[in-house]
Amino acid sequence: MSTHPFPNSQRIASFREADRPAGAVNGRGPAGSAREVTLQRVLLDRPVPLRPLYWTLAALSPLAPCPPAPEPGPVLRIPAGAVLGFDTYFNAFFEGNWRARTALGTLFLRLDVSGACTLRVTRRTAMGETLLLERRLEGGPVRVPIPDGAINFRQHGLIAFSIGTHEGPVEVRGGAWVTEATPRPVGLAAVFCTFNREKDIAAVLAALTSDEAVLSRLARIHVVNQGRPGLAEHPAIAPIMARHAAKLRIIEQANFGGAGGFGRGILAAIDDPAATHAVLLDDDIRIEPDSMLRMAAFFGLATDETPLGGHMLDMVQPMRVYEAGAVIRDANWSFHPQHHGLDVSDPGNLTALVDPRAIHFNGWWCLGFPLSLVERLGMPLPVFIRGDDVEFGLRLYGAGVPAVAMPGVGVWHEPFYLKLGSWQLYYETRNMLVAAALHLGTAPRGIAVRMARALLLHLLTFRYYSAALILRAIADFLRGPEILDSAPAALHASLNAIRERYPAESVPRGVVLPDHEPLSPPPHRLAWLTRLVRALAESTLRPTNPGAPPRRLEMAAFGWTRLGRMDCLALETWWDKDLPVLRRSRESFRALIGEAIPLLRRLLREGPAVGARWREAFPRHRSVPFWRDYLGMPPAEPTAEERAAFAARTGLGAASLGTAAE
Repeated sequence: MSTHPFPNSQRIASFREADRPAGAVNGRGPAGSAREVTLQRVLLDRPVPLRPLYWTLAALSPLAPCPPAPEPGPVLRIPAGAVLGFDTYFNAFFEGNWRARTALGTLFLRLDVSGACTLRVTRRTAMGETLLLERRLEGGPVRVPIPDGAINFRQHGLIAFSIGTHEGPVEVRGGAWVTEATPRPVGLAAVFCTFNREKDIAAVLAALTSDEAVLSRLARIHVVNQGRPGLAEHPAIAPIMARHAAKLRIIEQANFGGAGGFGRGILAAIDDPAATHAVLLDDDIRIEPDSMLRMAAFFGLATDETPLGGHMLDMVQPMRVYEAGAVIRDANWSFHPQHHGLDVSDPGNLTALVDPRAIHFNGWWCLGFPLSLVERLGMPLPVFIRGDDVEFGLRLYGAGVPAVAMPGVGVWHEPFYLKLGSWQLYYETRNMLVAAALHLGTAPRGIAVRMARALLLHLLTFRYYSAALILRAIADFLRGPEILDSAPAALHASLNAIRERYPAESVPRGVVLPDHEPLSPPPHRLAWLTRLVRALAESTLRPTNPGAPPRRLEMAAFGWTRLGRMDCLALETWWDKDLPVLRRSRESFRALIGEAIPLLRRLLREGPAVGARWREAFPRHRSVPFWRDYLGMPPAEPTAEERAAFAARTGLGAASLGTAAE
């Protein structure tokens, strides 16, 4: 039986010269027959708490009081003497990635207004602000061309508009940023992986399916359920399934982690004749539905295989960007999330988003890419959770197709600072060791030093469970790539056994605790070394005081250099309901150090050979046939037409069909 990995490969959009949008000139500007393409809609009806991300209201005169805000809805009624501004995160048009990565032609602003008003359109670059035009409107639908005329990409920027009212109120009925083009067909397959979050996934499905324009751009929605069975019958899901049975597909499988869930969804998209692109989305997000429409428009005009990432907005602080893609510094594997903490409710801060930043990867809270990339570069790795997006991003980056993170394409997600000290640290550490072996080319000594520092950081702050997870991750990395061949359930269960050895402790937030006065940071290197020797001696020699009461320490001062002589601390994180308690244990410190020293020696000595084994197994673990077998799926049997299309496209004989992508 054939094991052809891409049964619908002739339907997967490619980006060869012949596949550019019809009439495109050098892949840039459309020529000949074209139609109006909506790039992004002007959004008017979003919730009041999020209003600064969509539109602002001010008085026309700086001396006049601000008029009352209109009620949000499909039509906004602007009172006389007001300015409705769309210089906002979700309604401005950030043209940098569009100009660089797509066949974007002339840009137009389409508006439908009633009543006399003044339209003001501006382009703001990283160098300053330039007025484009000011135009008097008398009402009705209008389409305003936005002149380009740029002689250098630095002249592209953020394009926004405002509507000023004078004699009387004006109604804004809708609008969009549009262009004239002939886009390639795009079928987005939205892929969700979910685990016991029925209400969360129901909410995001409702958001996507309730918007007809968005739903029309989705070829399919694949929800891979790895938690409680019977998701389709859940009271919150069943009505959505009944209304959208043709679009929505729920796949039940055992728990293979986020990597296994997304992998199963990618395979479903590959098998779907209507799908050309996959969009990976977390189940616990709140999504701006227009993100899907914008991604579909981008892919329809794209001149290459660029993956497109959405920004992650902080669900706890919803006006702030948590991450807009990330960069990894090779020297110490430090992650640098781009635009972290940027307040995007302030229009003045949006200038920071004008220049597209290069990134190594974009997280899978929202990442879209052509399925042709999977055909060419393989599937993600089956690493259960954490790091699959990093490895996949580094792989694409190394192949010359780095992802871009697009302002105005975004989801709200639980920020990672809410998940400190969890079992996920095991996967983060092991999978980063794998990614380093495959892509980063880090020297063995650098890897060992990096792991030693991570261990000391956790041991000297009494986080023995975390240190034990790091040690287990190093040991499993040294076992080699065979660890990925087996179902992950037994491994995951063994991590719970480690937790039992180091039980968590907390204290209610309402308890009044004495404060710990942290030491000042060491002023120079000699002081830092002296403090390190003292901390090691304290942890190794001073007996444990099991009855020591906790003292409260602010998170900002949490670091081993600032603890001093301390036995028990309650960490004041502003996000935890109860304060986590960390208790010093001489016995745990000695046991873990005794385990760490020989393991780090092994990592230094055996690391290069183990890394070579990971690289040797890499093509197999990223292949579609491996993934089908790993998940217990039957191999896909290609049709005669698919065999012929494969042979025509690749120049290989039909007999090669089963092994070409392996």
